[in-house]
Amino acid sequence: MYKVSLSARGQVVIPAALRKKLGLRPGMSLAVHDSGNKIIFIPEMEDPVGQGFGFLRRLQPHEKTGEEEIGTDHVE
Repeated sequence: MYKVSLSARGQVVIPAALRKKLGLRPGMSLAVHDSGNKIIFIPEMEDPVGQGFGFLRRLQPHEKTGEEEIGTDHVE
């Protein structure tokens, strides 16, 4: 079990060991639920579809511009 303190502004610091164990990174969103006298933080999954499109864009072959094609295939 981890023990944390609540700041005057209502902030809680999640211990580094727990952040590492759960793969939490700065900027990630956490859903907060109350369950009676308990507070539950649930990491929200990042958009896998959006991330997949970004990954696929990097895999696309580079399309040559007209100038590049002329420069490589031009014979005088």
